Amino acid sequence: MHTHADDVAGVLDAADVKVGERDEVIPAVDAEVRKGDTIEIDRARKLKVTIDGTTREVWVTAPTVDEALNELSMGRRDVKISASRRSRLPLVNAAFSVNTQKQVTLKADGKTATATTYAATVDELLDEKGLTLDADDRVIPAVTTVLAAGQQVTIQRITTKTAAKTVKIAAPVQTRSDSSMFTGEKRVVTQGRSGTERRVIQYVYTDGKLTGQQVVSKTVLTAAKTTVVAKGTKAYPTGGNGLNWAALAQCESGGRVSVVSAGGTYHGLYQFSVSTWRRVGGTGLPSQASAAEQTYRAIKLYNAAGAGQWPVCGSRLFS
Repeated sequence: MHTHADDVAGVLDAADVKVGERDEVIPAVDAEVRKGDTIEIDRARKLKVTIDGTTREVWVTAPTVDEALNELSMGRRDVKISASRRSRLPLVNAAFSVNTQKQVTLKADGKTATATTYAATVDELLDEKGLTLDADDRVIPAVTTVLAAGQQVTIQRITTKTAAKTVKIAAPVQTRSDSSMFTGEKRVVTQGRSGTERRVIQYVYTDGKLTGQQVVSKTVLTAAKTTVVAKGTKAYPTGGNGLNWAALAQCESGGRVSVVSAGGTYHGLYQFSVSTWRRVGGTGLPSQASAAEQTYRAIKLYNAAGAGQWPVCGSRLFS
């Protein structure tokens, strides 16, 4: 064009060319112009670019896809593009996607392999490798995860099986207090019985290994009957015929309530044999009874047979 303008801005004004604030003008609008000069305007475009599954909007002045990649510092990278590099970018609604090359580790069906891929997400990777999932299979990380270089993707094959089995159900136990018995004493009032039920169990296998199970249904075949047990609440009598029971216990067991002799024959504070313990009304093992009950049974034994029941330590009763 012919013009009397002295600078680029004047030329543009004379040509009625409007320039946006993001457009690039070469040379700059305040530069002087001379005969034969060329003025270039690169129009700014809002570009929607999706890189490895992540979308963002950027302003570029590049007229082609290839030049836009250079502006995004991706011109030299090994990438897969949704459009030809030579394609021109429209001034409005410019968009394309870029997938970068990356190496990932894929574990599936008993195999571990390193894969080179342009896939943007785990889902795209599985599709690229022809790996299908059923409704129960599990993928770690989730299929929507954006892939990163070095990512490990694991497919766990989940299968379920069901089986029925008959199970014995223990009789429930109901305990009631009985003030006629000493604390720690127990007596079966009503003997219960176990029951049976049919259970349908679902077993879960991960890559062929059992990893979980749950009961999905129960059917009672034989109802269990409750066992009723009376538990004593009466306190043991104090005293002890004025004898030194603490000294006897210290001699026999070192004062240890639950001690058992090396051969397993003698138990507790006063080193009862199980048969002697039963003769004086004890139940269970002497070493499992309270100190109060053991002393009470020892007093009963003394009243019935004297200190000779403890041939070595019996004299300590009179210390």
